[in-house]
Amino acid sequence: MPDTTFIWKYEEEGSQIADHLPNVHLSTWFPQNALLADPRLTVFVTHGGLGSTTELAHQGKPAVLISLYNKLSFHIPIFADQQRNAHMLAKHGGGIVLTKDDLENPQKLRETLLTMFNDVSYSQNAKRLSEMLLNQPISAKQLLIRHCEFAAKFGRLPSLDPYGRQLSFMQYFLLDVILAIIIVIVMVIYVSFRLFRRCSSIAVKSKKD
Repeated sequence: MPDTTFIWKYEEEGSQIADHLPNVHLSTWFPQNALLADPRLTVFVTHGGLGSTTELAHQGKPAVLISLYNKLSFHIPIFADQQRNAHMLAKHGGGIVLTKDDLENPQKLRETLLTMFNDVSYSQNAKRLSEMLLNQPISAKQLLIRHCEFAAKFGRLPSLDPYGRQLSFMQYFLLDVILAIIIVIVMVIYVSFRLFRRCSSIAVKSKKD
């Protein structure tokens, strides 16, 4: 894609991996939010981290989100929160989720980028999400101020303290319930096995007689 300029954050300083590609610019750091705010930026490729997802949503830019691998019809990103982040943007119509293995297929990656270049719906949906965030009934700043004022006025409120914080480790993770279920399953298997053995021995004795 020689007619497209790529800005690539590459961790290895001084790498010559793209020296033969005049349209690829490497650096160990870029001002990401400033790049996302640039109207010339068309598509952003990311692993779906929380910071990148938040900045993408606020700047209204479409994205290609890279997950770790694809198994059982769902994508699993590199870290725990990235599945939700990636699919949140895709659900709003402002992103396409690829797997890490898809990067080995240049044709698929090229087709994905061309789809986002040519299909204006991705850009429109990303901008719509940005406008939704900017026009919330109560802004994040107002919400923070009101909560701080509320806390300063009323102090600690035990009624709002989740009871789950007082549960023991075993209660919180339902280990006692899980243990009881395991014991019941083991007992059922044991009794079934004993009955099977008993019935088998009776049948063998009957044949001998």
